[in-house]
Amino acid sequence: MCYSDRAPAEPGATCLDGCEVVIDVAFLPAAGLTEASYNGGMSASSKWIEGLGPECSVAQAARRSLEPRLAAVTQALPMAAHLAAHDVEYVHRLRVATRRASAALKLYRDCIGDKPARWTKKWLRKIRRAAGDARDLDVLADRLAHDYGEPAAPIIDLIAKDREVVQPAIVEVAERCRQDDWFVRKTAKLLKSIGHSKAKDETQSALFRDWAKTKFAAVADEFAVAMPNESAQPAEMHEFRIRAKALRYAIELVAPVFGPELRDETYPMIEELQEQLGKVQDHVAAIDRCRGWIVATRSPLLRTRLEELMSAERRGLADSVRDFRVWWTEERAAQICAQLQTEPPTPPNLSAPGSAGGSHHAKTGE
Repeated sequence: MCYSDRAPAEPGATCLDGCEVVIDVAFLPAAGLTEASYNGGMSASSKWIEGLGPECSVAQAARRSLEPRLAAVTQALPMAAHLAAHDVEYVHRLRVATRRASAALKLYRDCIGDKPARWTKKWLRKIRRAAGDARDLDVLADRLAHDYGEPAAPIIDLIAKDREVVQPAIVEVAERCRQDDWFVRKTAKLLKSIGHSKAKDETQSALFRDWAKTKFAAVADEFAVAMPNESAQPAEMHEFRIRAKALRYAIELVAPVFGPELRDETYPMIEELQEQLGKVQDHVAAIDRCRGWIVATRSPLLRTRLEELMSAERRGLADSVRDFRVWWTEERAAQICAQLQTEPPTPPNLSAPGSAGGSHHAKTGE
């Protein structure tokens, strides 16, 4: 366990080395948090949206979805800014929180006032970018230590120096958002604007079930179009990974509308797909970093180490691309596509076409 004799941050949460994530509550004031607000923030970080039903209105679904997504960003930001030295997982949580909030903002864009939507989109992007460089370096350092051990130490030291350079960007954006509760007040305006935007009233008052079906189909179509073939290159795989990530976040938002198969069967498959594609992108990112460091360094010894690492990463990239092509079979792709065609269950008071009544579940194409 990291930081023994501390209160756990969240049951079951783990850091990069698999240990339970914990936090010394004495550090919370430095992040502008109390223990109660910290624990409340952890509950807001759940991936699934609770309390939603298919019969609620789109405006109700928007409020219920955006409020916890934005609250998770509010809570994660000071932790990533001021406590990253104690556990890099806080930066990871921040980036994930901003991505989930951005996904919800995009899905419900028609229900939100133009000005608060533009402002929130802009600042979520600023926060995500601030956390992005830091998180990428944290992941790279952890992987190199795991894959190469002691020979990678000089490069891990180089990563640590770059990591110190990018951390102030997170602190800066956190302090700007915290000043006079600026981010909280701005996002409160966004939540208040839901249901009062210029969107057509029938859109916001429509049943969540019908609206979500259409929205999710569009995201699923974008995912299907990006599916790589057997000769796809890393750049195409990266684009597919982006689409898979968008699909995963969409599933989290619309799951209450669909049957349990989407959450219990399709979602884990998309997570596994992301994991496989992530291995490819990890090597691509490492090669790009090495290339930049080779140009910048004046140390012949470090340059040699970097060139050796880049060669190893190129071999790793070739292996990961080959492994993905073996894993991503036509059968697997067809299974996911079939599951994405799942229809929301028909309400009990409506009859399915061609039946005498009752509910109807489309086959998932297992």
